[in-house]
Amino acid sequence: TGDGFPQIQIKDKLYVVDDRKSTYDKIQKVLKESRTNPVEDKDYDMEIFKLAFGEKEAKEIQKLELKVKEFNELTIYVMAAIQGEEYETIKEAMGKNQ
Repeated sequence: TGDGFPQIQIKDKLYVVDDRKSTYDKIQKVLKESRTNPVEDKDYDMEIFKLAFGEKEAKEIQKLELKVKEFNELTIYVMAAIQGEEYETIKEAMGKNQ
């Protein structure tokens, strides 16, 4: 399963993460905008999820009504999966960039 792509389990379902460089580059643009020129009322986490999981799956995840901490951690897990890194490594790097 996953066709060679990493997967993340959320509740009872496995979600395939698109770890192609083109997706990573788009996510980096979203992250840069969120830090340097944020648009009011734009949900940057959901933008990342749409790129990483696909539109349909991102909507499924949104409907799960995850807790704030779970939602924030999911963003870190997504970035770790895309970069092939450990969760803690990405969490530390994201903390330094804020």
